[in-house]
Amino acid sequence: MPTYDRLIKHGLIIPNWFIFCQRDAETPDHIFWNCDSVRPSWHTFCIWFGFPEALSSADINSFLVLAWDRKMSTQVSKYWKAGIIAMIWAIWNQRNKCIFDNYKFCQRRLLHLVRVAFMEMEMNFKKLGHMDNSWEDYMVLRNIGIKGRAAPPPTFISVSWWPPTAPWMKVNTDGSALGAPGALSYGGVFRDHWGWVRGCFHYKHSMGYAFEAELLAVITAFRIARARNWNNLWIESDSTYVVGLLRKRSEDVPWRFKASWAGVLSSPTGFQLYITHIYREGNQVADLMANPSREEGWWPHEIEEIKHAARQDMAVHSFVRVSR
Repeated sequence: MPTYDRLIKHGLIIPNWFIFCQRDAETPDHIFWNCDSVRPSWHTFCIWFGFPEALSSADINSFLVLAWDRKMSTQVSKYWKAGIIAMIWAIWNQRNKCIFDNYKFCQRRLLHLVRVAFMEMEMNFKKLGHMDNSWEDYMVLRNIGIKGRAAPPPTFISVSWWPPTAPWMKVNTDGSALGAPGALSYGGVFRDHWGWVRGCFHYKHSMGYAFEAELLAVITAFRIARARNWNNLWIESDSTYVVGLLRKRSEDVPWRFKASWAGVLSSPTGFQLYITHIYREGNQVADLMANPSREEGWWPHEIEEIKHAARQDMAVHSFVRVSR
């Protein structure tokens, strides 16, 4: 950006003062944040969005970091971020007009340019999210002259774990990663048609992603079932990725798991595989087994840590999933 301080560093001989205040040196921080002529505009802008505390930022970079981290509804957030960009553009636009066209800086015109940017967004982009259906969001959108889009009402879904029918053995699996990538941990719980736990496992793996942990959980469950002659295996997971792979018989997995995954897909004669998806609210027993703080191992019985959750599942306890 060709501010006066940078042009001087490149050898241009010009007076280094900002055209708005005609006093302080023209630097990016002074132009866009610290100048006494610009601060009232930022104050008005932050008041529009109910965020006056942002004005305590020492420079424009600190403000941007604080502003981008602020939690807002999807509709307000898009106007907030677009408005910041419009403010910076409008300040630079006014600066150039003052220098080259002998304009006089006008705060009202600067804010008018920002409002025009909001109106253009409203006209040209139809999918700009929803407000939080709160008084605060209503006031923000009214301040900037935008009609609020009410969020749709939430949907409540009842989620329950159901035991398999005999002679099926049902295994619920889950996996997690401590980072992206991070250390992998995964586990699973086998239960019969009465809902009794017939075994559970927890293992760890080197660095990877959460979806890879979900893959490893299914691969391990398959191997355990084969070793114990549970030839009617029902796999249930909260990973749509893994469930989709199994249903499509897809081999599209990371190369380091291709051989093991091929073994799952090419089930031997007499071995039956059934796959279902369950929301995580109903997969709490497997989630407990995937906890990275747990020790590795296979237990051919129910362990104390999952006892309460397993009993809830046996009673077909309903959990509620809320989605929009």
